[in-house]
Amino acid sequence: MNDRVNFRILGPLRAGVRGGQIDLGGDRARLVLAALLLEPDRPVPVERLVDGVWPDGPPESARTQVAIVVSGLRRAFSRAGSDRQVIETVRPGYRVSGENATIDALVAERHIGAARRDAAAGRLASAAGRFRDALALWDGPVLAGLGGPLVEAGAVRWGELRLAAIEEAAQVGLALGRHRELVGELLGPVGEHPYRERLRALLMLALARAGRQSEALDVYHEGRRRLDEELGLEPGRELRNLHAAILRDDPSTHYGTPVVQGALSCGVPRGRALRWRRTARTLRCC
Repeated sequence: MNDRVNFRILGPLRAGVRGGQIDLGGDRARLVLAALLLEPDRPVPVERLVDGVWPDGPPESARTQVAIVVSGLRRAFSRAGSDRQVIETVRPGYRVSGENATIDALVAERHIGAARRDAAAGRLASAAGRFRDALALWDGPVLAGLGGPLVEAGAVRWGELRLAAIEEAAQVGLALGRHRELVGELLGPVGEHPYRERLRALLMLALARAGRQSEALDVYHEGRRRLDEELGLEPGRELRNLHAAILRDDPSTHYGTPVVQGALSCGVPRGRALRWRRTARTLRCC
């Protein structure tokens, strides 16, 4: 049976066919596969794979060993029931074909793209559902358990996509009046990324709209303290403006009213935020 291989990189690296797990071998094979999956449909040069497997200096046989690893992975996929050419040989190295495999990161990316289009068209409930579907695919840090400069650099893209999706999902949730539920959903991400001011602002706004203004102010002061003590920085203008708006109980911090100019802009590029407002009068970005 010629089935697709299902890969998961949004968490520990896993691969399977028809629900069965594939033994990917040792760290060397997993590092090579991870490097290919981080750049689906793009040729990854052999030299980059060599550097990823042997960051402290490769042996003379490094290129041959990479070829042996790729051959072993192909046999593992075939034994699991997939005869598709999952790893293609292309100059100047190898490529994982998105047509012959399912990669959770690409599925998440498609969900997020669809959610953004729904939000832009004012289909807020649908957008919220698609964001949930995307975020549910993350099962921990990207390629958890694998290290090295190649994996760490490649994982940044997908980690950033998750954070952007969390922020945009929170904006849709606030527009839908889900501020109380969002408090619990945002506490974890803010704790994981204490310097990300957009996340902190969204948590503050959710708390304020839930009638928990004092806690919203505490979240601000905790962020300000960490920025000062750990980075020697002050909060940015948007965070400061939101703090001031909460202090004066500005209507922009109440559910159903737009945020005052500069207090909190959307967590998507400003051009997209403006299109949201023009396209859907009922959608308030925050």
